[in-house]
Amino acid sequence: MAGSGRLPVIGLRAFRRLSLASVILLAAIVVTGGAVRLTGSGLGCPTWPQCGDGSFTPHAAYSLNGAIEFGNRLISIVVGLVVLALPIAARLLREKRRDLLLLSLGLWLGFLGQAVLGGITVLVKLHPATVAAHFLLSMVLLFNAVALHRRARQAAGPTPLAVRAELAWLARVLVVVAAGVLALGTVVTGTGPHSGDSEETKRFGFDIVNVAQLHADGAMVLTGLTLAMVFAVRLTPAPAEARRSANALLLTVVAQAAIGFTQYFSGVPALLVGLHMAGATIMWIVTIQLWLAMGERAPATEAAWAGSPSRVQAPATPVTA
Repeated sequence: MAGSGRLPVIGLRAFRRLSLASVILLAAIVVTGGAVRLTGSGLGCPTWPQCGDGSFTPHAAYSLNGAIEFGNRLISIVVGLVVLALPIAARLLREKRRDLLLLSLGLWLGFLGQAVLGGITVLVKLHPATVAAHFLLSMVLLFNAVALHRRARQAAGPTPLAVRAELAWLARVLVVVAAGVLALGTVVTGTGPHSGDSEETKRFGFDIVNVAQLHADGAMVLTGLTLAMVFAVRLTPAPAEARRSANALLLTVVAQAAIGFTQYFSGVPALLVGLHMAGATIMWIVTIQLWLAMGERAPATEAAWAGSPSRVQAPATPVTA
């Protein structure tokens, strides 16, 4: 980081590290949020933003559940600080990048939406619809953060396809199907036994066998599409990153299927549900990376990495893959 006039100037290397931190923290908050629900601590702090009347820290009366929920809120604050820093850092880049600034602002606005939605979730006593919306918005934020981190490694400019158009469409379909599987997973969760609080038991009221079967069907479609992608990136010209991402996605999807079936037939134990949530988060990240790998940009220049006085500006163009 170097000084320039009144405001500091940073290079893409520092910005890239910050964007990577946002990906890691946003993924972590999904897992810790799942731990809150699975331990029945969703109302461990019964009010929001306070943790009980007149206090922002948990009362002794709320015991372990209050501490778990309060800890998750603290992690959310850290995430918020990192996300807030991103648009500021994007504005201070030596190489002005409108694409990075817009993606950073989108991440910050999404995080504000998460904060509001989290408060509503507490106020409506963990209604499964708001819990599901909270999780799905986290997936949207992860999409944004992964795209931002990839853009931070690249130079400004258009992103031409690096594969055949049919392969790019298959990657798009994979993203849509993966999103559908995640949405169906929230319905299963909202129907199952883990409501998020030891006393509140609001559920969707669907038949658990039917919604679990629908979710499993979606997972099987996703597995088939992933297998098709694994073969396709070998039979047609494709970047090495696309091949790696396709392999990683196949491993993740197979592992997710194994955990999903095991948890269903073993009575949905909390530990396996937590592993399934973590796996879903990883699966989503890899799916996004695979889609983004369908297009290639030139890497960022050395000057942009180091934040040297050189300036290279080019108009930003949305990803076409």
